[in-house]
Amino acid sequence: MKVLRLKFEKNNILKRDKSIEVCFKCSTCSKFCPITQNVKKYNLENSFVTHLFEAEEHEALRDVWMCCACEKCVITCPQDTNPTEAFTNLKEKSYELGYAPEIVYRLIEQLLAEGTVYGIKFSNLTRKRAGLKDIEKNEKSVKELNLLAEKTGLQKKEGN
Repeated sequence: MKVLRLKFEKNNILKRDKSIEVCFKCSTCSKFCPITQNVKKYNLENSFVTHLFEAEEHEALRDVWMCCACEKCVITCPQDTNPTEAFTNLKEKSYELGYAPEIVYRLIEQLLAEGTVYGIKFSNLTRKRAGLKDIEKNEKSVKELNLLAEKTGLQKKEGN
C-alpha cells in the first residue's frame, strides 16, 4: 500500500499537524468528499485529497480553494489523519503567493476598508427590509482590523 506524502514543502505545510503523513491512500475519505463526488475530474481512485498531495505546487495551491473544510475526510479516515489542517496551511501559502481566487483578495480588501465583507451600503439595504436600523462604519474597528492584518500578513501581496 502506498503512503501518501506531500510533493512539495512538506515541513511548512504540515507544521501544525503531522498526522497527514499516515495516510495510506485507501480512498475512504473520497466516498464522502463533496469535491471528489461532484467534480468530474475526480473519482475514488483519483480523489481530490490525493490530487492535492500529489499535484505540482502551483496546481495544488490553486485547486485547494475548492475545499470547503467540511471535514468529512477527517471524520471518515480510518488512520485519523487531518487533511483539512494541511489544506488550511496550503490555503495560507496559496494566499501569500497569489494563487488564491481574486474574490478572496477583494473580500479582504472590503473587510479592511469598511469592517464588513458585505459592504455597509448593501448591509443597510438588507437591514432596512428586515426593519432594522442602519449600521455605520466604525473607524475604531476598521483601524483594529487593519492593525491585525498588518501584523498577520493579511493584506494583498504585491503583484496580485
